[in-house]
Amino acid sequence: MRAAIHETIFHDIPANASIKTVPRQNVLIRSHSEVQTVRALKLIELRNVNLNAWGITRRELIASSPKLYAQTAEWAETIHHEFPNAEGLIWTSNQCDPDDGYLFFGDRVVATDFSLVQSRDGGTDKSFLKDVNDEGKLRGITITV
Repeated sequence: MRAAIHETIFHDIPANASIKTVPRQNVLIRSHSEVQTVRALKLIELRNVNLNAWGITRRELIASSPKLYAQTAEWAETIHHEFPNAEGLIWTSNQCDPDDGYLFFGDRVVATDFSLVQSRDGGTDKSFLKDVNDEGKLRGITITV
């Protein structure tokens, strides 16, 4: 859950920003679901070993600036094309190391590949807002009204 908060709600907040805030509304419109795979999925690891073999660094792909997001999307598209058996990607979260981030290719997995463990709606479940607040405090981010 921690990586999901950091990779979505806090994703575009620079670590060196002097003021780090997120409007509360940005939390209330979100939901958080925990899913479990019901079968083994073939994931391509975006970790240093593979990245080095492909001639790209973690900094260039995983820790890149928002200005380069179009290029990182191109990498995902290329991997999707070059590895036809791949069903998604896994990497170490840049925002919440050492937790993992995942991306699943929607044309290669289906809803029945996952089972829902729990789901929380940001607008109705106060525990979700509390968890986001707690993670924000760790990173110096304030949730504003």
